[in-house]
Amino acid sequence: MDNHTSPGRIGQTAQDLKEYAALRVDSFRLSLIDNLSSFFNSLFGVFILIVLLGIATTFFAIALTWVLGIALGSMLLAIVLMGCLFVVFAIIVYALRRKLIINQTVRMLSGMVHDMSQKHSDYEK
Repeated sequence: MDNHTSPGRIGQTAQDLKEYAALRVDSFRLSLIDNLSSFFNSLFGVFILIVLLGIATTFFAIALTWVLGIALGSMLLAIVLMGCLFVVFAIIVYALRRKLIINQTVRMLSGMVHDMSQKHSDYEK
């Protein structure tokens, strides 16, 4: 009689393992979708912010160039000064690229991976 129930238990255990694995895969997939949507939402927000700041910077640069041209009496000199100002800003951003861009991206992605591992650990309470 014990022999009769043994294959049933093994079969039930195998079925339970298959269901558990399918649930874990589904849970991982949903978490991945959640994290990717958060990532792309943040990326889209940053992109929109950069575009709007670029437009604002262009208008302010044109206005400042115009004011400098009037103050200095030479529009060519004002344009050259604004060009130099933008080169200085580009050098500053390049020098701080690790702190401004790379570290922030790594921190955001590692936070997502950590959250995903916390949500899907086998030791959930």
